[in-house]
Amino acid sequence: MKTRLITAAIGVPFLIFVLCVRGWFAELVIVVLTVIALNECYRALRAAGYHVCTWGGYAAAVVMWPLSRFMGLIDPLLLVMAAMGISVTGVILGDKPAFPDASASVYPLFTCLLPMSMFMMMMNKSFGRVPGIALITMAFAIAFVCDGAAYFGGKTYGKHKLCPTVSPKKTVEGAAFGILGGVVASLLCRLMFVYVFHMPMPGVPAAIALGLLGSFAGQIGDLSASLLKRYSGIKDYGKIFPGHGGVMDRFDSVIFTLIVVYCYTLVL
Repeated sequence: MKTRLITAAIGVPFLIFVLCVRGWFAELVIVVLTVIALNECYRALRAAGYHVCTWGGYAAAVVMWPLSRFMGLIDPLLLVMAAMGISVTGVILGDKPAFPDASASVYPLFTCLLPMSMFMMMMNKSFGRVPGIALITMAFAIAFVCDGAAYFGGKTYGKHKLCPTVSPKKTVEGAAFGILGGVVASLLCRLMFVYVFHMPMPGVPAAIALGLLGSFAGQIGDLSASLLKRYSGIKDYGKIFPGHGGVMDRFDSVIFTLIVVYCYTLVL
């Protein structure tokens, strides 16, 4: 726990710095995190016995920065579709093409590349009058508070197992506390941006909906990451964050919450 707290004490201020600075530096940080997350997923899939093609994922992650910096536009879906085409083609042209390998090669594109490209696209844009950076901050707040509330709520009141074959320690009570925490975090984040920074934000009903859907999606992201780890026989995706593990260990819930928030920007 001490190591986790020390890592958080360093990581959270750095995250705030990245979100405040934005620009080319933040974009490069996102690219680096995307490449690391992809590598962690590919490594886990190889440990599970799949022969994955990594070309499409890495190529798409690298071109995110020039697309954002020099063209000012990223289409997350188009980027993923291009990466998927390259990845599937690589498997087909391999020595022993197999459908499970093609499917496994696509999995990291939707769990790593897609949400991170959404992250980069939202960062420097506004949707209606709502700044993208405010929505990103809300997504991180929902995911992180949901994680904490689920952990402490489950530890204190947890009795009924949520998904014991995937994550034995998670409980239904913890999941409920997590969703409640996500809603509270969303509302507090909205209050902060509206009354402290005087920024336009989604209304209260929308903030509640984002908290509900975002925290639910975040917990699904956590469970899906745990499912791959259990299937691959690994404890953690990596060691980049002491006490937490790899990028996918720390951001597994955030990336799914980002997808929910990005879908909301399409409504705006």
